[in-house]
Amino acid sequence: MLNQRQIEAFRAVMVSGGITTAATAMRISQPAVSRLIRDLEARIGVTLFERRPGGRLRPTADAAALFQDVERYFVSLEQINQSAAGLKRRSRGTLRVASLPALYVDWLPRFIGRFLAHRPDLDIELIGNSSEALLELVSSGRCDIAFVDTPFDHPRIRREELTGVAAVAVVPAAHPLAGKPTLSPADFAADPFVSIARATQLRTRIDAFFLSQGVHRQLGPETPLSLIACSLVAAGGGLAIVDPFTAAAVRDAAVCFKPLEPRIEVRFSLVTPLNTGLSGPAQDFVLGIRREFAQFA
Repeated sequence: MLNQRQIEAFRAVMVSGGITTAATAMRISQPAVSRLIRDLEARIGVTLFERRPGGRLRPTADAAALFQDVERYFVSLEQINQSAAGLKRRSRGTLRVASLPALYVDWLPRFIGRFLAHRPDLDIELIGNSSEALLELVSSGRCDIAFVDTPFDHPRIRREELTGVAAVAVVPAAHPLAGKPTLSPADFAADPFVSIARATQLRTRIDAFFLSQGVHRQLGPETPLSLIACSLVAAGGGLAIVDPFTAAAVRDAAVCFKPLEPRIEVRFSLVTPLNTGLSGPAQDFVLGIRREFAQFA
């Protein structure tokens, strides 16, 4: 087994070019450096330096070959030290985040951008898919954090329901309803209604919103994405109801967004693997998400 101090002395001589400067860098005496080099040569059975007049050393070809491996070792050691320091600062590692489209399209990437601004050594992989597919990613350990809107009970997943947020109406900017402060179910009766796809939490709550008031909609186009619903409204396809995160992503002057009365509450869940603890960066990420959701409440 090679001695760590001998390797350090060898590297110091190779980097600095001599015994004197190596001794200064290591803060030991010149004879101590010479002894470490001799002991290293004796241990490995190879001459690493040719001794020249005046005590000068000239590296051999074997020394040059060994130095390449020593440098790789020290670089790796430094990387490990940096990684450990980054873990302590909760700023290093890889975080795999997945979400359904409502958050994935605009709001979540913006949050991640702000989150990474102070964590340049953290890598985040962002995945978009349906809630059902995301549950499979989390349960199989292929994802650290995911956002879903489907109520579920899974033996390998931990679920935290985030603060509920209020859905909003999407109305053409030139429509008479654009002048009203809030919209009720009855306000939608005279126009085609752009629906979100069935089997989603939002669609279920929208249907209940109208049923509770006995309002029958004129059903128009149907789309799986709230962002597409907003585009359809902008093009004159009717009225719609979407989540507030999608509404915040739309920058189209052809539509405006109105609060609803009664309120339609949209709930998303943050899910993580049950049997795996969250890393430091993941814990910070979750805390930030909670604060962001509270602002939309």
